Amino acid sequence: MKLIVGLGNPGKEYEKTRHNIGFGIVDDFINREKLGTREYQNKRKWEMIESNIEGQKVLFLKPMEYMNRSWWAVSALANFYKIESKDILVIHDEIDLTVGKIQLKSWWSSAGHNWLKSIIEQLWTKDFWRLRIGVDRPIHQADVADYVLGLFKKEEKNIIENKMTEIEKSIREFLSK
Repeated sequence: MKLIVGLGNPGKEYEKTRHNIGFGIVDDFINREKLGTREYQNKRKWEMIESNIEGQKVLFLKPMEYMNRSWWAVSALANFYKIESKDILVIHDEIDLTVGKIQLKSWWSSAGHNWLKSIIEQLWTKDFWRLRIGVDRPIHQADVADYVLGLFKKEEKNIIENKMTEIEKSIREFLSK
């Protein structure tokens, strides 16, 4: 069994922001593959879909708490279904990569991301996969929060849309491991 987690923040105001690229990629993959409708579980505060891809059970998760609390849903599902950390993929924005640059990595540090550090602490390991999607860094360091919570510029959006085949390929690469 595999667990694919798209990170973001809940709420309309964050819907198309850089920080919510993980949510968008999970939604796009589910829609392209016609995997069904997502089930929102209010009690657990997550949106999830269970599917079967090439004979393998796959859970797609969007934690519906703010990014810094996303560790809870990841940990709860991994523990409940006894999913090994090497079978978890976390998809998230990355300001240390240029817009549209994609990196599929395993056994990687938190790189200063508190929400990623929390996931590492809850899983007791760094041995899970990350699909890092570049959103670039703002010109002034002080503007990081506003920047990641801001909308993509038209040209940035086009770059990301043109990378969807490559992103999908990275997800399939993870599923084949």
